Amino acid sequence: MRAFKQGAVAAGRVSVGYRFSTRSVEEGPYRLRSTSETSWPKAHSYGRRDGALHRLGAAVSAVGRLIVPVLVLLGCVSGVYLYRDLPVPLPEIGMAWITAAHLFVPLGFFCVFMTNRRYGPAYAFAQIVTTSVIVVAVSLFGQDEVNATLVVSPVPVREAAAFGAAFFAAGFVSIVVFDGARGAYWWTAPLFGFISAAVVFPFAFFPFSGLEAAWLTHAAEYAGLLAGTGVVLLVPFYFLRRIIPPMAGFGGY
Repeated sequence: MRAFKQGAVAAGRVSVGYRFSTRSVEEGPYRLRSTSETSWPKAHSYGRRDGALHRLGAAVSAVGRLIVPVLVLLGCVSGVYLYRDLPVPLPEIGMAWITAAHLFVPLGFFCVFMTNRRYGPAYAFAQIVTTSVIVVAVSLFGQDEVNATLVVSPVPVREAAAFGAAFFAAGFVSIVVFDGARGAYWWTAPLFGFISAAVVFPFAFFPFSGLEAAWLTHAAEYAGLLAGTGVVLLVPFYFLRRIIPPMAGFGGY
């Protein structure tokens, strides 16, 4: 390294890298340093292995971070289940078939984006997986009790499976897009995340839900509604940025 900085001749030639960058490297904020100038804390020494207690603590911490995000997403999914028969007609824009359940779906993606902002894509994906496991478990072992307690009609298996698969696929794609769109502007990640979810979810749900024969029209209309709702949800996302800041490593976005 020092030979490089001093312009040592190798095989009769002067280093090209030296001629090009010596002044900018030595005088700039990222001056090259030799290994003797580098300090290596003991905590980062080679051969260090985490003990069982450390790994257990990390696992408990990860689970603890997921509790609130999973509960919030479960609330959104419960809203989809409970209010799927509550009409919210929008005849002005030709969408009289919309129910309150359709409006809970973008809220679910909003919750996933907030988790992605705070903890990153791995936690956001774990949030969706954990919520899906809980919903499937309740559907298999406690659906009759839930329906009797809440006095709601059961969801057809085909519709429930189509919703779960569509939300999972759209959630995964939007998580990747959100994380890739982190940048100099706060709105790029949530906006592109909502747009990707608006493209994937309707066209993954309506063809297989068995609800309507004209699924293509409903999918296109709902994609527009999801995208528009996502733009509206940028407002609460803006105000929640200070309350839910990202952890270190995400550049403040």
